[in-house]
Amino acid sequence: MKQLILCIVSLLSTQLISAQTDCSSMRYRDTIFHDVSVTTNVYFGTATPYGVLAQPQDLYMDIYAPAGDTLAKRPLIVFQFGGGFVIGWRTEPDIPAFCTYFAKCGYVVATIDYRIGLNVADTNSTVRAFYRGWQDERSALRYLCQRANQYKLDTSSIFLTGTSAGCFCGLANAYMTNADRPVSSFGSTLEPDDLGCIDCSGNTDFGHHIPHIRGVINQWGAVLDTNYIEAAENVPVISFHGDQDVLVPYVYGYPFQLPVFPPVYGSVPIHQRLNNLGILNEFHPFVGFGHEPELLAPQLNDTIYNYSRPFLYQILKPQTSAMAGPNVICKNDVATYSVINTTGSKYCWQVTGNAQIIANTGSTIKVLYTDSGNVTVSVTELNYLQAEGDMQSFSTYVTERPHANFAYLQNDLELTLVNWSSNATSYLWLFGDGTTATTNAPVKNYTTGGTYTITLIADNNACTDTFKTTLGIDSCPVANFTYQLTNRNGFFYANATNTTQYFWNFGDGDSAATNNSNVIHPYAADGTYQITLRVRNQFGCIATDTQTITIITTGINDIAKEESIACDNSGCNIHSGNTTMGTLYVLNSTGQLIAQHQVIGNFYLNTSTYPAGLYFIWLETNNGVWLNKFVKN
Repeated sequence: MKQLILCIVSLLSTQLISAQTDCSSMRYRDTIFHDVSVTTNVYFGTATPYGVLAQPQDLYMDIYAPAGDTLAKRPLIVFQFGGGFVIGWRTEPDIPAFCTYFAKCGYVVATIDYRIGLNVADTNSTVRAFYRGWQDERSALRYLCQRANQYKLDTSSIFLTGTSAGCFCGLANAYMTNADRPVSSFGSTLEPDDLGCIDCSGNTDFGHHIPHIRGVINQWGAVLDTNYIEAAENVPVISFHGDQDVLVPYVYGYPFQLPVFPPVYGSVPIHQRLNNLGILNEFHPFVGFGHEPELLAPQLNDTIYNYSRPFLYQILKPQTSAMAGPNVICKNDVATYSVINTTGSKYCWQVTGNAQIIANTGSTIKVLYTDSGNVTVSVTELNYLQAEGDMQSFSTYVTERPHANFAYLQNDLELTLVNWSSNATSYLWLFGDGTTATTNAPVKNYTTGGTYTITLIADNNACTDTFKTTLGIDSCPVANFTYQLTNRNGFFYANATNTTQYFWNFGDGDSAATNNSNVIHPYAADGTYQITLRVRNQFGCIATDTQTITIITTGINDIAKEESIACDNSGCNIHSGNTTMGTLYVLNSTGQLIAQHQVIGNFYLNTSTYPAGLYFIWLETNNGVWLNKFVKN
């Protein structure tokens, strides 16, 4: 049966470990799709373009998606062409190649129209042209978000890109709000019409707003002011820019080197501002290249792809939490490991070393450790976008279990402990009286005797083992006695300490065991006798005292003329003389006093209520001492 259970556990562990391959995904990191489906001329809005006599302009987009993709939600990239807000179109070189490449990586990519045209002699007109492009990109985003289910889009994973003027708009949508709209957008001398709010043009989709932008691929774009970039927005940016660009400043200046355009900040100060705010960003300058460098050097497209792909991926991939679990554990124990669960994510676990996964509930597993040594527990998270996270690993050292054991030496109330434990690094002693110790081999002094359970807990920082025993602790009794001899009767008085039993040997072949400290023993003949008292307490500690006595008959009559004692089964007739006051003592066979009377003359002692046994009648008068014994049946 045990082998069957182990086989089942082993099989389960193998199945769980093999499930690691289910979390492997190269999506977004490589072109994993062979074909792309393109939906062209998708209408997304209508807006009034530049020009007093211009008619409303219909705006269109082309949508690129990986063919045969079954994922329910895909991240979106929106591409806006460049051209200084005066020329350009959504399929200009090399936009289709860019859209196709990233669609093959698993993204949905849309390349959009926007309104172009401006008065090259009017600064306000150039700013209004930028504002219209900003509005149109927002209307495209609203359209797509409104139809997220249709196009299988994840509205929380939207990236913006483009070239030149297109990236002016992308950076604005990432970092500017309606409160930042330029003054000229409300109307200027030559163009008095108010262009409306940033979401008041093109369409009314998605509640007149767009979601938070997840990131920007900035290809030789710029911003009106780097102060628009605020830490609260926290939109990552990867920038590419030729250091010889004279149309869009690499650092700062007028676009086209014409003062009619407002001065702007290029990729260098954008990168510096992002760094200062601690926002994720990369900057890749194209040294020796000018504006739109990819048109003359197509190989730069590969550079853009190869840097942008991993940059976007580190934004999309799950940020798996640090793994929680023990870093030291004992052999044959079960440990729990977990990461914070994220809705929609899958978690694939594996262990290396002498361990088996025996339970898996997604973000939490239980591991059985079958032998000592180092074991590594690893997990990979695959989120709802099928982005594979970095593997999280946790190292655990498996140690042998501690073994607790001890011996002891007892001396009265002092207990010396001898630690026989193994594979332990620390110890906790519980002495049963509320006190403890943590030393290796303590000496314990009890204040009072009693029965105590001594417990040792041995610990090796991974697990514990417990050993306990119950002991009787007390000081040994003192054996000491005195005696009184009357004729041939010995009265022996032991000092009562913590003694529960008294063992007497009277030296004449007779002995007695009693719980009382006093005893009477009659001797049959004169002589010298060795008396031995042996005492024992409740925990078996024994002490002995030996003394020698001599019995000599004094000649006092047991029954005299004036004083006499006569007993039968129902009582004793005592005669102490007519005028002599005497004291009568009644003792049982152990010497315990059970009655005492003052007598003058004749006295009758009623013994009818006495239990059966041996009794001693002791009469003391001025004339002497008389002793009689009788047996009550």
